[in-house]
Amino acid sequence: MKILYIHQYFKTPTDGGSLRSFYLAKELVKKGHHVIMLTTHNQPSKARGYVEGIEVIYLPVEYNNLMGFSQRAKAFLKYMILAAIESTKYRGIDLCYVMTTPLSTGIVAWFNKLFLGRPYIFEVGDLWPKVPIEMGLLRGKWKQKLLIWLEGIFYRNARGLVGLSEPITRHLQQIAPKVPVETVFNISDCEWFVPAKKEIIWIEKYKVQKQFVITYTGTFGLANCLSQVIDLAKEVRDLPIKFILVGEGAEKEKISALVQQNDSKNIQVYDSMTKSQLLEVVNITDAMLVSFAPYDSLHTGSPNKFFDALAAGKLVITNFGGWIGDLISDEQCGFYAEKPSSFRKQIQEFLNSPELLQVYQSNARRLAEERFDLSMQAKKQQEFMTQLFS
Repeated sequence: MKILYIHQYFKTPTDGGSLRSFYLAKELVKKGHHVIMLTTHNQPSKARGYVEGIEVIYLPVEYNNLMGFSQRAKAFLKYMILAAIESTKYRGIDLCYVMTTPLSTGIVAWFNKLFLGRPYIFEVGDLWPKVPIEMGLLRGKWKQKLLIWLEGIFYRNARGLVGLSEPITRHLQQIAPKVPVETVFNISDCEWFVPAKKEIIWIEKYKVQKQFVITYTGTFGLANCLSQVIDLAKEVRDLPIKFILVGEGAEKEKISALVQQNDSKNIQVYDSMTKSQLLEVVNITDAMLVSFAPYDSLHTGSPNKFFDALAAGKLVITNFGGWIGDLISDEQCGFYAEKPSSFRKQIQEFLNSPELLQVYQSNARRLAEERFDLSMQAKKQQEFMTQLFS
């Protein structure tokens, strides 16, 4: 098939960030499909390239994690318009595969169906517009009603729907009960992240000698509520624990300032890293932190950092419950730190018992291999496509 893959935030291993679309598109190419990826870059003009057999069209839409909500909305709108126009230039497209967020990519999908007669599969990674509504970022009843109406239109007009978690899949089924739905989880890259003994060169570089290292990698945004990490660090400042925070985002400056104000000597903050650079930090890490603000809609997601933590064979710590909190508890590969006082007691169990830590880390890697490996998720995606178009 000739597939037009629509993803505003498409990334490759050299870029850093979420690689889900890169992995899945690469697997589709291996199966003989022609994949055209419509994405963006922070350059003044359109560009074309090829990555692992994927034809990539880069549209000129500036975007970064430092943008506020209104700036992001403008970037979403610009991509929506440019992607719709660009999609008309390709002939023989059999399928549009559309990745959210943002929800505005649904307009591109709907446009392709209405005016170009192309069926589309809609992949949903976050509950938009529920997330910005819950967080108070989308004010005005008419705006909320409009986006909720559009959400229903996009889902009900799809040939098929893909949810990145079971709670998201259930949400899709409620809104579009007549449309086939499949759960294709995010991906644990078990070839890239391989559990390994800590290297002295990285221990010395990051100054974590004789420290239990807890690492957060990803966006410093309102949704991530990293101010809670300051509270966790305060609670254990007398213990041999070091927090490493890696990433960028609108809240980065605020978090860095809080670290200074609280004299949090057990927290180190770094800029974003490529996937190769990140391996240094992962090597010296004992536990990885997945952090979200206390909004139920955020806890249905499928964050990349969780699946990377499993693949790397690390203890997983979350500051929320949800399906991930239940899973790591059931599989004994992590714990939900409900509040700083309980976190101290929970983490001390692993400080006092390296054997227990090793068991939980081994369970994390096993879970990655048995449930979230790339080959397994790619197969589910491809079988779903075959089912829809047979």
